[in-house]
Amino acid sequence: MSPVIGWGLALGAGLVVAWIAYPSGAVPRIRPLLMFLRVLAVIAVLALLFDLPIGEARPPAPLVAIDASASWTRGADSASWRLARDSAAAAGTAAQTVVFGDSARNATIPSQPADLASRVAPAIQRAAATGQRIVVITDGGLDDPDALLQAVAGSRVVVLPLRPTADRALADISVPSEGRVGDTITVQARVVADAAAPSATSVRWSLDAAALTESPVPALAAGGEAVVESRIVIPPGDSIAVLRASLVVGDMQPRNDTLAAAFRRGARQRVVIVSTAPDADLRDVATSLRANVALPTDAYFRIAAGRWVRDNTFAPVEESVVRAAVRGATLAVLHGDTTVMGAPSGLGTRALLLLAPPDADAPELMVRAAPSSPLQAALSGIVLESLPPLMATSPARGGVAALNAAPGAAATGAMTIVTAIDGDVRRVVITAAGYSRWRARGGVSEAAFQALVGSSTDWLLGARGRAAVPVLSTQVVRAGAVVRWRRGAQPRSTIVLTRDGDRAVRRDSLVFGTLVEATMPALAGGVWRGTVDGIPVVIPVSASREWLPRASTVRTGALNGPAIAMRRGARSISWIYLATVLLLAMEWLLRRRAGLR
Repeated sequence: MSPVIGWGLALGAGLVVAWIAYPSGAVPRIRPLLMFLRVLAVIAVLALLFDLPIGEARPPAPLVAIDASASWTRGADSASWRLARDSAAAAGTAAQTVVFGDSARNATIPSQPADLASRVAPAIQRAAATGQRIVVITDGGLDDPDALLQAVAGSRVVVLPLRPTADRALADISVPSEGRVGDTITVQARVVADAAAPSATSVRWSLDAAALTESPVPALAAGGEAVVESRIVIPPGDSIAVLRASLVVGDMQPRNDTLAAAFRRGARQRVVIVSTAPDADLRDVATSLRANVALPTDAYFRIAAGRWVRDNTFAPVEESVVRAAVRGATLAVLHGDTTVMGAPSGLGTRALLLLAPPDADAPELMVRAAPSSPLQAALSGIVLESLPPLMATSPARGGVAALNAAPGAAATGAMTIVTAIDGDVRRVVITAAGYSRWRARGGVSEAAFQALVGSSTDWLLGARGRAAVPVLSTQVVRAGAVVRWRRGAQPRSTIVLTRDGDRAVRRDSLVFGTLVEATMPALAGGVWRGTVDGIPVVIPVSASREWLPRASTVRTGALNGPAIAMRRGARSISWIYLATVLLLAMEWLLRRRAGLR
């Protein structure tokens, strides 16, 4: 409805109501005044009721959002931050200004920015919820620049770039998550530069307090980067340690010169995988074990009678080496011919996962039940109806049935395909094949695969593994960034952490539901130690990304087209409410003086 029609109808309604209230001949001396007051009062009431537009159409006042992240102070010059504060003051009033970084909030602009993130999405969402334009003032290093696409038309970005400084920083590291004492591992560190630094430096690696090696960093031009590779020998120990990389020669900003990651080293315990017929199922089981079990993992494949190779390198090994590895394993995974190393009960290992796939032409079966068993805690959450079929010809015998499958929709003719056998040597036997399709499908099917492998290995390891608990999705955890976890066997997990030094305590719950990943709020910098569902964990938290030199992710300019001009609604004008009350009060007083009710 157009404004002209709206106000016209309000005027007409006012005249009709006034004519009915004061017909011809009623109080002739003040009748025109009473009718006039009634018309105005009715118009005011209808304007408020329907929020009729008033005044000239113009864009509404924008919301001003200023980036209060610590990156403004990465260099020694604070002029850019002072200019940002002045720009925010000139662009809007204090009531129309929000500060964003870790969060979007109404607050006084700080004298020194200290947020450890530059997330603009909460501020964009706040403005969009009220249809308000937004003016974003930033140094250009936004964590989520794509969020600007959701801004109301007519919004704009003001970028005040920082002056480059002679600063080098460790942007990332790539390290194995585990290893055995005495092994030589390859580690990498990515070094980036803001402006060219005149002095030479090197990357120093250490494990807890033990220095390991140093590698020189090549000269870097402004904006350049280099990947520095080193080889280190794992020193003695049997624990979760903190592996650190640091730049030896300091520069303008020391807070970006160190990165750390958790590293599991062990001298004795390990997982050994042996296969006489490697396939997709074994590949995915091996991947899951390496990602989720806190033990080094070796794998050996038989390529012909009496000929064995090592996984990854495919270097040939003697069968005697494979037998010795199996005898010393904490957990042995035998795939294909599970008797190739001899009777499983006589191998001398503490736990066995026996994968005995059927022939290629085996019939397909649907998983129908997860009866009570040592694995039930994890398997009971599987959505059986969503799982792809498995192939099996012979049942898993002995022990307690953990999964049953049947050829049709009904459970009649069900066959046990997973069984758990307790004793001096714990065993889980799986006689089906095709569960790699569960992992490939993703979603609840992938969660079911993780539950099957995780619950089996966790029970086999006697709660010394961590296969059934979530693991970190990234090697490096930074202050100010949410912590991402990859799901274990359970849909919910509890994390209890204590920080070295000040003994600060964090307790968080992860809720995965049917998702593979969940997040917890950011951790403060330092080394956090604790448990995930009772399994030990160490999380070194490095300095925020705000201290890194990085190119601007946005440019100064308008967002999403021109602003939309709008008239103010009557409800947004406070004096109309007061005028309505005064008009009705004046009419009532005049009516009383005229002797009317």
